[in-house]
Amino acid sequence: MTNTISKFEELPNELILDIFAYCRPRDLFISLFNIKQRLNTLIFSQSINIDLGNALPKYLLDVYYKSVLYNAREQIHCLRLSDTYGRLNRFIINDTQLEIAFEIRKYILSRVKYLILWDPILSSLYESLNYVNNLEYLHVTSIGTARHTPNYSQGLLKILFQMTTLKKVYLALHDSIMFNTEIGVNTSIVSFTLNGCYMHHLAPLLRRLPNIQKLNIMCYNRPNLFSINQDNFDYSLYDGLRDCLPHLTNLILHVTHTPFFETKALLQQLSKLTKLAFSSLLIEDYAYGPNWVQLVSNFLPKLQKFSLSINEAQISPRTQIDISRMIQSFSSSFWLRWPVVIEYYVDALSKKHLMLYTLPSQKDSTRTYLYGVQAETTKEIFQDDDLTIKEGKNSDYKKVYELHFTLQTNAPSNTLLPTRVYTNLKSLSFSSELTNSESYDADNILNDLQRMFSTSVLANIKRIYLYNQIYPINFLSKILNLLPNVQSLRIDASLLNLETVLTRITSLTIDFNSSTIKKPTDILRQMSTYLPSIRYLYLEFKDAQDIYIYLIYGLRKLVHLLDIHITIHEQNVRIDPDAFMSWFNDYKSLNGLNSKVQVEFGGEDNRLHISL
Repeated sequence: MTNTISKFEELPNELILDIFAYCRPRDLFISLFNIKQRLNTLIFSQSINIDLGNALPKYLLDVYYKSVLYNAREQIHCLRLSDTYGRLNRFIINDTQLEIAFEIRKYILSRVKYLILWDPILSSLYESLNYVNNLEYLHVTSIGTARHTPNYSQGLLKILFQMTTLKKVYLALHDSIMFNTEIGVNTSIVSFTLNGCYMHHLAPLLRRLPNIQKLNIMCYNRPNLFSINQDNFDYSLYDGLRDCLPHLTNLILHVTHTPFFETKALLQQLSKLTKLAFSSLLIEDYAYGPNWVQLVSNFLPKLQKFSLSINEAQISPRTQIDISRMIQSFSSSFWLRWPVVIEYYVDALSKKHLMLYTLPSQKDSTRTYLYGVQAETTKEIFQDDDLTIKEGKNSDYKKVYELHFTLQTNAPSNTLLPTRVYTNLKSLSFSSELTNSESYDADNILNDLQRMFSTSVLANIKRIYLYNQIYPINFLSKILNLLPNVQSLRIDASLLNLETVLTRITSLTIDFNSSTIKKPTDILRQMSTYLPSIRYLYLEFKDAQDIYIYLIYGLRKLVHLLDIHITIHEQNVRIDPDAFMSWFNDYKSLNGLNSKVQVEFGGEDNRLHISL
């Protein structure tokens, strides 16, 4: 007779482990821990990922400190921390206010294999690296000078290259890493991403990474610092690099102000490459097809996947662009595998912007113009009956999840981009160069968007971002009516003039930094009447006193709010933490706010986070 299982703890281990895989760490250690020893044993067998970043409400952060981290200390393999509101800094200093001992925090860091640091201040970054003895993957992202984040260039690579367990490094910093000869050789790193390195530092850096397999790097040359030409260039910089990089097969290379001959000198040393993605912010000789044919055919014999992207937005008015001739240079059979698209915009004021890229597009976010772009592609040159081209048509833009359009004052024509299939498009953003809201008719723009995108694509759009403050009359209301499933909205305060209740929008960002003045009462009435489902509210102010006006109303009227993030962008304007907390504590007691409601300050007191 088969026994009937009527209790959770009677399930076989394999099934319980499958269930645990779907549970958050706090579910395991608060709801299920210490019920039975068998469950404890199964919980301890799990590798745990802990996210203490900004998305975690402050009261839950305290729960992790008090009830999760100590019990999970042996099994935390991935840890995410942020300094946007000082959480990382408090975690790695001997802060007795945290409900977890400093020795336990250091022990956790010594065990983690995957460390993600968002916006770390300099002292936090270096201090945390003192404890990560078993780290295999380091991911650091800095959002830049808006938060006065430090220059990480001095000494960081020297520390990282001394770590013998490190295999993967991701550094997205706001400033370039400065190379110096004190940096030693690292034999453990196999994957390296770096978004800032001077071009003349690249070769010495690579010589210290003999086992690198995958490299994603952006390299700079300072414009007009000195004249570089083929006659005075020191080619010995790259001599012998081939022998130093026997395992490098995957390269993503972004360059600025770097001539083609220098890029060629580098790439012809990398004969083992099987994947190459190259992008440049200059046309130069990069936009001439035979240069690439010669380079790949002669020096990159193993190359299987190749993508090219050139995006020059500041073309001199004196520069003559012949896109027909340019596209013709990519018409040889070599480019049958990687068809080329050219998009060229020039307006009456001689603004010129050229974008050249291979298909399928490798960009997840693409900037272009709503009107006036001339587009040509080698797909029109190659025969239409080619099966490879036909099969790839619907996947050419499958990686694009965001399109950013510019509405320009002097569009040369009403020509739209060709109809394309965007299978994963989730976000539309607009920048406006308009000086008059009557320059365009909003209905005409919406009709054109419906011509460009299918109904199903428009239904998949989840985010709308409107930068700048002058748009056609009622543009915001009408585009939100066109896009029925938008959940996230970013706008200038002057644009908030809705006429329809939008219950699907749960995230709202309002920028109050424009010169256009709109009454706070009008904005607050709009928010509570037409956006009743807001859960995540982001407010960007110039005046710190505006905080009190919007909080008083928002906390009372927006009943679904979970998070409020406030940023002061005006220089030398700061939030007084003591004065704010005195006011906020009085407000909490007078209005019966839940004790879980907590406040965090960040930056140089120019950021504020309230978790509800």
